[in-house]
Parts: sequence; C-alpha cells; structure tokens
Amino acid sequence: MAAGGAALAATAGCLGVLDDGRPAAYSTPAAEAFDDVVDARWLSENRDSVALLDVRDESAFDKARIPGAHRFSTSAMLESHSAETPDGFEADPGAIARTLSRAGIARDDDVVVYGAASGLWETYAIYTLNAVGHRGSVSLLDGGFSVWEAAGEETTSAAPSASETAYEPAIDTGVVATREFVAERVSEDDAAVPILDMRSTAEYWGQDRRGDLDRFGHITGATNLHFVQSIDGEAGRLRSPADLETLWLDDAGLSDDGEPAITYCQTGVRGSVGWFILDQLGRTDARNYEGSWADWGTLSEADGYYYTTGEGTGTVVDTFA
Repeated sequence: MAAGGAALAATAGCLGVLDDGRPAAYSTPAAEAFDDVVDARWLSENRDSVALLDVRDESAFDKARIPGAHRFSTSAMLESHSAETPDGFEADPGAIARTLSRAGIARDDDVVVYGAASGLWETYAIYTLNAVGHRGSVSLLDGGFSVWEAAGEETTSAAPSASETAYEPAIDTGVVATREFVAERVSEDDAAVPILDMRSTAEYWGQDRRGDLDRFGHITGATNLHFVQSIDGEAGRLRSPADLETLWLDDAGLSDDGEPAITYCQTGVRGSVGWFILDQLGRTDARNYEGSWADWGTLSEADGYYYTTGEGTGTVVDTFA
C-alpha cells in the first residue's frame, strides 16, 4: 500500500501544462462528470464555501498547504472507529469526530479532501466521513495539492485556526460491508454479488503475503482490479470518465442492476478507491469491506468464510495494468 501511494506521489510532478502555463490537471474531465470530484479551477472559485481536509504527512502539511485546510492524519482515519469482533461489527468513531471538531467542521458542512495527488488516502478519507454519517458533500480535489501549487494558487504555512464544533457522528452502515454482510453473499464456489479485490494480483493469488494471518488469497468469487488502474499516474489525477467506464462497467462488468457491490483490499484503504469510483459511476449500493483481508485472512472456511488461493485462480481485470 505504501509503495503504491509513493509511486503516485512521485509521478505527480509530470503534470503537463496548458497554454496559460497552468498544469493540465487544473481542470479535469472527472471534475466535470462526477458529483463528488472537483478540480483546482473550481476550488479557486469556491474555496470560501467549503471546509478543507489535507491528508498529506505532517512535514508536507507544515511546509505549505491550501489556506484554511486542516490536517486529517492517516492514523486518525485508522484509529478504531470500527472493528470486527467475535460479537460482530462494532463502531466507535470518536477519534474521527474529535479531529473534525477541532477542524471546525460540522456535519452539514461541504468538505473537499486533498492529498499530494489523487490516490488512496484521499478516497479513504471521503469514505470515512461518509461512514460516520457526514451530511454535507465530501469531494475529492482531483490532482491534489501538486496541481494547486503548480498553478500558482495561494498557499500558506501559517498555523490553521478554527472555532471548535461539537461533531456528533452517526455511523452509516450503508457504505460499509461488514464481515457477515460479505459472508452471507459468498458460497464455497462463487459470490452472489460483485466483489472487487483492489490489491495487486500477487496478493490476490496469495503469493504476496502480508501480515501475520492464517491464510492468503482472495474471497471466493472476487474479481481482482488493482486500484492503481483507476488513476492516471502521470497526471496525478483520476482517469477520464470514459476510461473508468471501460474499466469498471465494460471490462469488470459492473453495470448497476440493483445488487450491492463490495470492494476490499488488505485494510480497507485501497478498497476505498473502488468504493469511490463505483459511487461516482452511479452504483447505488457500493460498500467497502472495512475489515478486508486483514480480517478475512484470520477466519475459517469451516465457519463459512470461503477463500480461494493459487496462481491463475479467479478473474483478473488488467485493462490499464
């Protein structure tokens, strides 16, 4: 996961330029087509009407950021706001609520999330806010801070300030696929709904083994679609809507027929990219498996948690691999 994020950040400098000298990703096709994607041009015109969350590391945030932005750390996102337990799914979004409160964000505020480019932690932040019941819009800044800065837009290193709010979360399980939600839709031979494994193919086949787990491979019936295929690494932005439709709707066969679609990875972070893309493409019931393989890999087929392993197993979509 870290290597994938680093690769995306490293390519964010290859932005290309428009005739006016601004980076090509200053205006993006995804921002024109999708409800929850904005570009630097839009943000430049609407910055005063939204709250900003920056998911970059602390050193990058301290050096320069978009004025008004508050940092949403990856540790805060991952800090036990939900967990699979022997007694089922439990949620405690207190750490996230405290972060949003200190940033002066209320549940009805419209929020824009950005990182260095468009990648996995940005979509995980958007998923996280949806999961804790945020009522305002939560959008991705396509191209991220790299584009904003390269376009000559205003930045600051001054300490952010805000009037603290009393953020009261209310978990929305409509975007979350729990362990049992997945298990109820998976049999020994197949899955009853589309399940997308957003990890690398080596992880999907059980060759790249991560974590101290009992088993490695993929949820039976899941299709492998590595998350990086949805991102234009050279431009540091989402692929065009036409490319995303080809990847997800045509090649992965995910037209919306009213059934849920589930995404997952190792910890839910990479899975959030798929959740976000499906949501933008109009999938009415897209869910991210919060526990992902870090949870499923600890379970047993004897209890109905089926998995498949081995090179060449399953289905791999590699359109933009």
